[in-house]
Amino acid sequence: MVSYEGIFFDKDTIELIHSLETKRLAKVNDEIHCTFKYHPNEGEIFNDIVGKNYEIFLIEYGNDGMNSGFQISLPEELIPYYLNYDEQNPNILKIPHITASLSQNAKASDTKNLKFTPLEKPIKIIGKFGSWIKDENNEYLSYSSYSKNKTR
Repeated sequence: MVSYEGIFFDKDTIELIHSLETKRLAKVNDEIHCTFKYHPNEGEIFNDIVGKNYEIFLIEYGNDGMNSGFQISLPEELIPYYLNYDEQNPNILKIPHITASLSQNAKASDTKNLKFTPLEKPIKIIGKFGSWIKDENNEYLSYSSYSKNKTR
């Protein structure tokens, strides 16, 4: 089952992201990403863009001691795929963002609440669209098209 889908970043890009934090917090996400849809239904699984690379820009940074993250700017072609709606208000899209690091008791989902401050200039990074899959015995990142009947 697709747990969530979004843009994921490679090791070098993750190192760059961490180098831009003003203060790295205790916990670092295993897979730094921008969530496009959490628990997508069958019609929200975007196999047409899975595995493709995209340029995005880090445009703002925030750190409140609990969460550290970046607001990002998505290319126009990805806007229709961004379906990350706020849980409390399902008519409002969350600001596209990535969580860089967290304090011990923080939740990555709270990064959306940071007060972001503009960076001196936007920073271009490359990410790949993929899905975080949770099966009965496994969790893994996939850059392949997904089907309910497909196994790893």
